[in-house]
Amino acid sequence: MMKAAAICIAAIVMWSASCKDTTSSKGNVSGPDKSELVVGFYNVENIFDTENDPKTNDDDFTPSGKLQWTPDKYLVKLDRTGEAFQMMDANFPDVIGLCEVENLKVLTDLVATDRLKSQGYKIVHMDSEDERGIDVALIYKASSIEVVSSKKIKVSLADANDRTRDILYVEGVVHGEKIHFFVNHWPSRSGGQEQSEPNRIAAAKTLKSEIDVIVKKDANAKVICMGDFNDHPNDKSMMEALGANGTVGAPLINLMAKKHAAGEGSYWYKGSWGALDQFIVSSAWTSMKGWSCTEADARIVKEPKLLFTDSNGVARPSRTYAGDDYKSGYSDHLPVVVKCSWK
Repeated sequence: MMKAAAICIAAIVMWSASCKDTTSSKGNVSGPDKSELVVGFYNVENIFDTENDPKTNDDDFTPSGKLQWTPDKYLVKLDRTGEAFQMMDANFPDVIGLCEVENLKVLTDLVATDRLKSQGYKIVHMDSEDERGIDVALIYKASSIEVVSSKKIKVSLADANDRTRDILYVEGVVHGEKIHFFVNHWPSRSGGQEQSEPNRIAAAKTLKSEIDVIVKKDANAKVICMGDFNDHPNDKSMMEALGANGTVGAPLINLMAKKHAAGEGSYWYKGSWGALDQFIVSSAWTSMKGWSCTEADARIVKEPKLLFTDSNGVARPSRTYAGDDYKSGYSDHLPVVVKCSWK
């Protein structure tokens, strides 16, 4: 029996030695099995809790407000959002940038839903000065990425009384390689494209100055900008102020430029699709070393459940509200996702 036990123990030791721990003590996946990094972005169309915040214009999103925003509707919204995450990737993205979230509470409630709680998402969020009280945020799987630092970047507009969302910067490490994430929600087109364009140009210049600092220190820095830019890839804020286009070899490459040119988009407005939700990456992402991606790796998540067909037979995003009319849909934007590969 002692001999049999010794053989058994030896077998267990040999089996244990063959198993590799792919996570560091900080939760960063660094082993060879992590060959794909899935990054998503989603304008969730107003995730508000049901409580009135006297500091922001959130009165409509309360049970007694114009939209009669009840706890039941709130829970449906959280579940719909988590379902959309799974449509980005069956195993859920490793990193997701978000915009139109009210506060840390709604993010905490979101990642704690039955659909998401097993994913182990952590939250990076900072309050902005937006009048409506909506912010950008980033959630990430602690098993996939180590977050090193984060900060919010103020976007100053020409009218000092006009406040907009901050840009969120998050520095992370995967496979020992540093990745710089920027989450954006640029000023809206309210008032018309021509009148509102200077605000988005201001946001573009703010973002570019931050990227320039990073690239000056490291010409091979992996920078990925995501967001609802409220402009298309061929607009002035993108092409001139930010200097992003779809050309391989350019300092900044817009992964959605060709899709927009082909009539694809994440947002439906006045009879046509537009790519307002985009990924913009530094040229280092096109290298053959470390993490890489191309425009072919990015897609607009146009799943049937995220759409409804209107009276003219046109499929468009299934919204939570159409005006004041509750539709119980997902969002007025479609999610976008990019799958990055390790080489």
